[in-house]
Amino acid sequence: MPRYLGLLGVLTIMSGVGLSAVMAADSARKADGSWTFEIDERDHPGLSFSDTNNKTVFLVGCGHAFAIHAVYPGAPKKDGTKAAIAIANKHTQMTFAGEIDSGYEDDPPNTTHFLQWDLGYRRQDPNLYEKKWHRLENRLFDLLDSGQPLTISAEGKSYVLPAVNAPQWRQRFQKIC
Repeated sequence: MPRYLGLLGVLTIMSGVGLSAVMAADSARKADGSWTFEIDERDHPGLSFSDTNNKTVFLVGCGHAFAIHAVYPGAPKKDGTKAAIAIANKHTQMTFAGEIDSGYEDDPPNTTHFLQWDLGYRRQDPNLYEKKWHRLENRLFDLLDSGQPLTISAEGKSYVLPAVNAPQWRQRFQKIC
């Protein structure tokens, strides 16, 4: 009988640790706003999440290059500093290496801006926009199109975006790019 009590104690501690991790994840800032899919005047598609002040928090776009822009949840950094973000839902996570950028007029005030071009491929890479690149693009689109909230994280800090709900964004995006 004492052996089972020891096991019960270990399970109780492990459950508490697991619950603490879940509670920590749940304490991530939840962003209020909305998703939109737009095609700009140059026929470039963009899927974005804007906050309630119409400031862009997250954007995936395609034009002369494929871009991921996001408010960086980690500590502020100088322009050009290498950085990485993770985008995750409850089943999948992808990490993107990029850099800090000065951002744009429509970014939320007092935020640091993350930017990655071409899913990390160099412009001279012969595999850019080929089969392997498109598999990575599809993984990202599967993650974004999962119907689940998305957690954007870096350096142990994060924020949560609601599930993407822009109608038919993926089909329209991929038709153009």
